[in-house]
Amino acid sequence: MNAPDPAWWAEIPQVDAPTLVIAGGMDSHLPQDKIADMAARFPAGRLATIPVGHRVHTVQPAGFGEVVRAFLTASP
Repeated sequence: MNAPDPAWWAEIPQVDAPTLVIAGGMDSHLPQDKIADMAARFPAGRLATIPVGHRVHTVQPAGFGEVVRAFLTASP
């Protein structure tokens, strides 16, 4: 995430499936601007931030589940 292969970044726009990227907010050790940049590269990308740090799914499982459930049940 901090220094991805440039070829990987270039291939993101080829993903045509709806893609959910979940970020942990400012308490995460990952650079949130890079996560937002990545999500924006997906043609049908969506960024959701749950501000609890890096381990969103274990620290806030209910919030994580709500975001994922809403994404999976949304109309394309």
